[in-house]
Amino acid sequence: MPHGFSSQPSSLPLVAVQSSTENFFSRWWFVAVVGLVVSATVIISVGIIVTVFIINSSRATMTSTSCFTSTASQPSNTWYLVGNMSTPRYYHTSTFISQDGSVLITGGINAGFGLASIERYIPSTGCFQSSGSMSSVRYYHTADSMSSLSSWIIIAGGYNGASAVGTADIYDPATESIVTIYLASAIYAQRSAIVGESQLVLIGGVNTIAVTSRAQVFSIGSPSAFAFAINTMSVGLVWHTATPLQNTSDLVLITGGTDGVSYYGIVSLYQGSSHAFIPLTPGVSLPTARVYHTGTYVPHPINQVLIAGGSTNSATYLNTFALFDVDTLQFVTITTTMLSPRGWHTSTLLPNGKILIIGGYDGTTSIGTCELIDPENNYVSTQVASLNVARHIHTATILSTSGNGTVLVCGGYKTGIGALNSCEVYVV
Repeated sequence: MPHGFSSQPSSLPLVAVQSSTENFFSRWWFVAVVGLVVSATVIISVGIIVTVFIINSSRATMTSTSCFTSTASQPSNTWYLVGNMSTPRYYHTSTFISQDGSVLITGGINAGFGLASIERYIPSTGCFQSSGSMSSVRYYHTADSMSSLSSWIIIAGGYNGASAVGTADIYDPATESIVTIYLASAIYAQRSAIVGESQLVLIGGVNTIAVTSRAQVFSIGSPSAFAFAINTMSVGLVWHTATPLQNTSDLVLITGGTDGVSYYGIVSLYQGSSHAFIPLTPGVSLPTARVYHTGTYVPHPINQVLIAGGSTNSATYLNTFALFDVDTLQFVTITTTMLSPRGWHTSTLLPNGKILIIGGYDGTTSIGTCELIDPENNYVSTQVASLNVARHIHTATILSTSGNGTVLVCGGYKTGIGALNSCEVYVV
């Protein structure tokens, strides 16, 4: 049973969640090798660890079915329902695939069962297609695309229904095959960040026994798969944020979180070049301790991180912001707020520089309202179109960077209903 977790956001204890892997091994076959992992475009040195190739023997084929067609005449500020995922899920991941503009959906929970399945959203049809399965059931995991790794996606850690997962699946979008490597330690509910183009760091989380203060680092060309950072945060954290400060591509800002007992306003900095956490000026912390919040980097010339919403305990949800200035590495005063208190929401930076806040949980129920925040106007928030289906613990992925952008929202949990398989596209 996960340490201090819940499939419901209103309390920390977790209801039991089981694993479901029926027919999994009938769809995959395995070859164990020792040494180098080789692809047509990249070689990853993995030292002397055992690496497992997992090859999908029945790759899904494209169909001509159309679930949603985007046209230039569609009104903006509108949510459109697209095709459903084959399986309802929350605590899943959603990752943009740059090669073809599709979106990879992995793992999650449905009706108390953990999932190993993978699906891809195809924007040209608005439909989903099966993309096989991971090597393990995973939820509370992370999934990141690394451009220096041919945009392969690293699906790391997670919980399998009995314990933390100690592996990462490296997914090749071109072949839909998977290479499985080892983490430095089994982990779930960590936060992940890409540092530069060649490093992935996993920060905090739970190692089955306890909430951890450690970070694990994967670097392209390193002699092993994942290794621990050289030092730790001051306290173990879960439900925190980890936001890359993209002006330097070397720093990651970590804010808030809990150790399962106390809620923290702690702020830390991870430095990729040193593989270490580095000190901030004493006294720098969030004005209000929080969990289930978001952290969004706003690039130059603003160069700030907006911390939005979250919860100060298991019942009280926030509409307040905190604003971290990257130039001074200090928090600065902000008086504006969101229009509604919420946690478990998503926050997406749009190509026009504004931030889209989507859905969430207000302490009582799932909410469908959305807000558009303008960093150039003192972060004033404006109500925009609401979701067709209220949800929290969902994912949000930007599909298009042309114009003002298009955002895909998938799955999540709806109070009174449970896991969702519906997905929606927002035309900005």
